[in-house]
Amino acid sequence: MKETLALAAEGIELGELPIAAIVVLNDEIIASAITAETSEQRFLIHAEQMALEKADRLKPFPGNRRDVKLFTNLEPCLMCIGMAMSFFLGEIHYALESPADGAVDLVRNWTRKEEDMPVYQVPKITGSLLREESIDLFEQYVIRYPSSPMVDWVQTLIALR
Repeated sequence: MKETLALAAEGIELGELPIAAIVVLNDEIIASAITAETSEQRFLIHAEQMALEKADRLKPFPGNRRDVKLFTNLEPCLMCIGMAMSFFLGEIHYALESPADGAVDLVRNWTRKEEDMPVYQVPKITGSLLREESIDLFEQYVIRYPSSPMVDWVQTLIALR
């Protein structure tokens, strides 16, 4: 998670929200990304999405997808958790909950008939890893970009302290 937070801090320097994702297989980083909403001027360009897409492009894939772990400093949204499930990822670890758009509670209660597609399942999800450090990054973002259109949302994350 420390590497994820360091990458998120780099995002601030680039004018992006401090959100990063790292994909790990067998203790080795195989893909990473920061959110690119500002530079790309799009909303569907989340760090988790981009990191998973990079990992998915590895040919041949260097191992078992169920052994892959996703580390992100903000609770993933439904789109990103869905991508993780479609990737057949084994674990998601995040730092800070996101009450406005985080989807962990939604998927933890998801039920389906396992016989329909046994490999398609919700990954193991762990939260609150280096939570305070992630909040610190969002505070740094507000100080650096007080007129950003995302400041109101970021303030809701800082208020979780």
